[in-house]
Amino acid sequence: MINLKLFAGVGTALVLGSCGLLSTESRSVAIAQSPTPRQDNLIGLFIVKRNNLNQQYRGEIYPIVQYKNGRYSDASLDVTLQMRQDAKEADIVKRNAAKSVLNSNPTFTAVNAQGNSLGKFSIDRLGVSQFACSSLLIGRGKLLGQSNVQTMFNQLPRDRERQLSGFFNGQEFDETWRSTLAAQSVPSTVTPVRSTPVQRQQYRKDLIQIGTREIAKNPQAKSVQGSVALMDMQVFDLDRDGKPEVYGKLRKAPVRPVTPSNRATVQSIYANVWLGYTAPQPKILASQVVPYFVPTSEVSRAYEVLGALDANGDGKQEVLIQNNGYEAINFSVYELQGNQLKPVFTGAGYGC
Repeated sequence: MINLKLFAGVGTALVLGSCGLLSTESRSVAIAQSPTPRQDNLIGLFIVKRNNLNQQYRGEIYPIVQYKNGRYSDASLDVTLQMRQDAKEADIVKRNAAKSVLNSNPTFTAVNAQGNSLGKFSIDRLGVSQFACSSLLIGRGKLLGQSNVQTMFNQLPRDRERQLSGFFNGQEFDETWRSTLAAQSVPSTVTPVRSTPVQRQQYRKDLIQIGTREIAKNPQAKSVQGSVALMDMQVFDLDRDGKPEVYGKLRKAPVRPVTPSNRATVQSIYANVWLGYTAPQPKILASQVVPYFVPTSEVSRAYEVLGALDANGDGKQEVLIQNNGYEAINFSVYELQGNQLKPVFTGAGYGC
């Protein structure tokens, strides 16, 4: 039986930002070189796992999306049914290897939140890994160069750490996961998005003002006391025009937590807001408002921004999003199209 700590705190074991108050400000990157159009790319999560039973470390790639011939497609391969039929891992891998995008043993570049390379990870074999109640085909291998897996684990931030324990394939496991984005093809050089303290203060002010209005549009907002607080802010330049796209996660909640009753009660409301600054006044590129209930009900959660990278080689950045359901998770790729941030892919899901 799996201990579903994977779903606690809105995040998952796959790179996952916390919904708690962040004291630091994440920054994205813009491409510093001329765009080089590419036909193929694979994007996934590089997961570093520490076995808490024997203190051993290993790296894995969970494939999310493949970009090929101008189109995005689901790169994951679910083998849950086969695992539930008590098939052996080796047999499952043999049966499904030819269908996996990882079967060619690609090399991925893991990147940090700023888009800089953390190292290259070469897949040399396939395996099966457990994600909540789902079993999926993943790639295992080794880091190239001087890097080692334990050092990589220590480099990844603790707010991207999750615990997973239970029994898998007849064996007990107790693991700590940290992860980050990885892609088969990434720009060789990147430069950070730069903004002054005055600009960042204005972004915060705009996010709170606009986010408060967006939350107020939700019918559940009237039943939630308290003011709106900015939990996280990230600054991007997705289209490389020198004008920022700013993301903010906001939360409205009372000072004292709501006491659960016999019926579902709104405890807080979260909002994801994207602002564009191509005009003197910021414009909403995208927004999502989600009420949270106690006791927990079967409703979606606010999504998490995993990062941004140039997925298709056009010189612009796409945003990788993790969509959080009640007991299910999938991923989306968003593109900036004019004055809107729109999803162009959703898939690679797992859950219960």
